[in-house]
Amino acid sequence: MTFRQVKYFSFPGELLMRMLQMLVMPLIISSLVTGMAALDSKASGKMGFRAVAYYTTTTVLAVITGIIMVLIIHPGRGGKEKMHREGKIERVHSADAFMDLVRNMFPPNLVEACFKQFKTNYGMRKFLPIIAENDSVGLSSMVSNVTQAVQLLQEMSEEIIPIPGAVNAVNALGLVVFSMSFGLVVGNMKDGGKAIRDFFDCLNEAIMQLVSVIMWYGDYS
Repeated sequence: MTFRQVKYFSFPGELLMRMLQMLVMPLIISSLVTGMAALDSKASGKMGFRAVAYYTTTTVLAVITGIIMVLIIHPGRGGKEKMHREGKIERVHSADAFMDLVRNMFPPNLVEACFKQFKTNYGMRKFLPIIAENDSVGLSSMVSNVTQAVQLLQEMSEEIIPIPGAVNAVNALGLVVFSMSFGLVVGNMKDGGKAIRDFFDCLNEAIMQLVSVIMWYGDYS
């Protein structure tokens, strides 16, 4: 088959993936808010601690496994000489990556968090080197100072500085943190938050029914 015929043949599968991706964020938000609102503060505190410990442990194990596999397999080593490199590889500092992770936990705009993530970019800044002061006021010292100043003006130094930026990706971490915090607050409101709890319960049930319909489409497509 030609490429166009393959695209036509794969169109139902593409629709399935698009429908599933459409319901990911509503399902996560509604289920988290509903689940956290149904828990009391003590149970949620214990569950949150266990979740953080589990997430940290699995992440560390995944990183160790990845490093070991890279050292054993050396992926991409065979075709490195024939590889055509486009652009340049940007080195990311570990401190900036960690701070980006913390920043993404608290998005300033929830709507923007649905399609953007914060990411630190890097730029160049030119600056003049510091000229050492000379206490002597002789003619030779004045001439040398002027000559040194002219040379420094001609040779401006550059340094790499972090610049705030963004990438087109769903900030799932920020939405999860907001949903969990919002669910805890609604749960602690008792009777005052009953209307919101009922709303998210109904929303969660509606999303699950939509997921069932999409699964039915996936079974018969």
